[in-house]
Amino acid sequence: MKKSNPTVKMKPVVMAKKTQPLSEEEYNSYYSGKTFKTVLESVGSGEYDGQPLSEQNVYTLTAMIGLKILIIKSNRRTFRRAIKMWKACRENGMTTPAILVDAKLAHDWGLSLCDPVSLEEATPEDMEGAYVLMEGHGRLHGWLVDVAIADKMGEDYMPFEFPFIYKYYDSPEDFGKAYTSTNADMTRTTNKDRLAVAADRCINPLLTSYFRKCREDNVISKSSYFWTFGRELTAAEVTKITYGADGAPVFDEASIEALQKVYESFKNRFHCTHAQKIYRGVSAAQWAADQIKKAEDKGHRALEIDEKLAQMNEDVYSAIITASTNAKKKQNKDTVIKENLDKMMLE
Repeated sequence: MKKSNPTVKMKPVVMAKKTQPLSEEEYNSYYSGKTFKTVLESVGSGEYDGQPLSEQNVYTLTAMIGLKILIIKSNRRTFRRAIKMWKACRENGMTTPAILVDAKLAHDWGLSLCDPVSLEEATPEDMEGAYVLMEGHGRLHGWLVDVAIADKMGEDYMPFEFPFIYKYYDSPEDFGKAYTSTNADMTRTTNKDRLAVAADRCINPLLTSYFRKCREDNVISKSSYFWTFGRELTAAEVTKITYGADGAPVFDEASIEALQKVYESFKNRFHCTHAQKIYRGVSAAQWAADQIKKAEDKGHRALEIDEKLAQMNEDVYSAIITASTNAKKKQNKDTVIKENLDKMMLE
């Protein structure tokens, strides 16, 4: 009779805690009071000779002390994204060089430019002889993270190389077409990104309102579409807004004003921390947009919704803020919120 093998007790596997060598607070502290010029001077190894950049060459940032580089102010910039780009470039190097163009082209196309470190907006004088990143904002931010890490780690740690090329364009319009079509840092360009470019190029109160909700009230992008425009926009419509082209969408002023009124009413009613998810989310925004769209008198409908929200009973309020999807009960969060808002209007 064969003896059974004794049970082998396995030691529990202890997963190493994932850490990053630099916090956002440390990053901000390191760059406090600095400009890109002073940073490049501190880590650079070669001087820029002052000659115009050529499309025939590949340049390395640290060999270009004195080169004036700006970034596009509206380009997405978060520390989390910078860490993501830093990790990729630290492990594999920059497999694709960044692209620089003449700063004046971007400025003349209507974009606001700023210093990559201080983020101070550039003046027309700052753009004389300067270049701007058309593609590579995330990788530059990742490189700045690596520079700060190098300062923290000591002389044995060297930041990864930042190669770039120069691209010539005949006109600001040619640059604009190229810029809006590129997927910067290989990250999918969303309609929200396109709208950021449009908002930077033109004074449009609707775009300002859209981004104020996203940036100041933490409303998600899709929700802000409904609160601001009454519907989602297509990529083609955003492109037309960006260029101010013929056929750009026109929105009914009465609907826009009514939606803004209803948005403020929802903010007031669901202002508590545990309830803010309602006006920040999509369900209430879609419901409100549909209510305004169907109403003959948009302003009157907005006032009705405002009154009903103010008088909403606690049972309906509780059902809305606690709404959740439950597969077993065949219950959908979106449906629960909208059904209770309909119930509110009938009371």
